[in-house]
Amino acid sequence: MKTTLAILAAAGLALSATTAQAKSVLVTYDDLDLGSVAGQNVLTQRIDKAAREVCGHKRGGTRNLRFDMETRACFEKAKASAGAEMAARVNDEALGG
Repeated sequence: MKTTLAILAAAGLALSATTAQAKSVLVTYDDLDLGSVAGQNVLTQRIDKAAREVCGHKRGGTRNLRFDMETRACFEKAKASAGAEMAARVNDEALGG
């Protein structure tokens, strides 16, 4: 059973060439019960934090509208990708895997 999710921002997908650096963060969840809502909420928070780290997205913005838009797009894409993987893991957990 896998116990990590990889959050990856690929160079060139959402970041400009000057800031694009392929980066990934492993998000562990072996300490969580993905069969519970509480466990799923904690994993969602970890994914959110990792996506912000990978994409350099700050909640308050940077006053650079283009950069903020690019990091937000990267953040949303990373969260969507990890969310799909999380849903598969939750489904596996529900099926006893």
